[in-house]
Amino acid sequence: MARVREYWGSLDRNKKIFSIFSASILTFLIGYGGIGYIVWSSASQALAVNPGCGMWAENTPSDWTVDDDWESFEPWPDSEERVEIRRGFDASPYQMPSYEEITFSPRDNSEIELSGWYVEVESGAPVVILTHGMPVNGKCKPEMLLMQGYLAEGGINTLSFDLRNYGNSDVVDDFVSVGQKEYKDLLGAYDWLISEKAYQPGEVGMTGISLGGGAAIAFAEEPGIGAMWLDSAVLDFPLVIQNELGRLGFPAFFAGPGLRVGMWLDGVYLDSRSPMEAADRAGERPVFLTHATDDPRVSVVHSERFEEKMMENGGNVTTWYVEDRGHVDAIWGDSEEYKLKLINFFEAALS
Repeated sequence: MARVREYWGSLDRNKKIFSIFSASILTFLIGYGGIGYIVWSSASQALAVNPGCGMWAENTPSDWTVDDDWESFEPWPDSEERVEIRRGFDASPYQMPSYEEITFSPRDNSEIELSGWYVEVESGAPVVILTHGMPVNGKCKPEMLLMQGYLAEGGINTLSFDLRNYGNSDVVDDFVSVGQKEYKDLLGAYDWLISEKAYQPGEVGMTGISLGGGAAIAFAEEPGIGAMWLDSAVLDFPLVIQNELGRLGFPAFFAGPGLRVGMWLDGVYLDSRSPMEAADRAGERPVFLTHATDDPRVSVVHSERFEEKMMENGGNVTTWYVEDRGHVDAIWGDSEEYKLKLINFFEAALS
């Protein structure tokens, strides 16, 4: 009889242990999902598609201004100085009188139409593809046109374009994918230059600004892209999620639940590919990184990590870490130095 009682007692204990274990797992999943939902709700607002060019819709390579509403600068340090270096900038030398409006498709997807401006200043010169950031953004934004103007002045041809869901390109998603899909748009621009303008592999370079750094995946994918310039670039997406969480007052470890819940709810996979792949696969191709050391929007750690990885791989990387500047400020506030470095880099890098 004692053995029977002991047997039934052990069953009761096992049931209790199982119940406690099940309740713990359920509590964890509910907590994990709840945290992830809160984080993703905040992130999804920033990642929601916002097509068009907003206040810059009238800008073209031949007629563009530095106009802005300046409101987006207000929460950040040194906003008055950051506005001033843009508002007071003379854009007249960088108007490009001749350009071609073009359309093309991403690599491997002919159903999407992308809008671009091709500026040829010198037959036989190399060409650079320019990639913009987010949110309301595109080839129409002043820093994109300024970079295009710098390169034109240096005798380098350019193709600036709107990523899918931006500017005048097709809107095909509810959320941007921070390079996970968009890198194929840049590869489509590369393919267009090869097929329509007869450029050869190695004669095509690329740039990425801010979240446009996600297009660095294209550099990893296509060895014919001969050189890459990245300005204030997002190169490690989990890191930028952690940075944003810190800014909003959440612990950094909430990034994981946020990414997972975004995948479950909206099918937005933000970490399946990484721009850091480009540091592994650059080979001997030159890369230039510029970043403000005190950038409050995209931490300089992105560029530092990329540089470190390239050096580990014996890569050809040049850096310019700019003191006393904010996010994408050097192109405005250190204009002549920026222009000289940009032109010299691509002249030396592209055959």
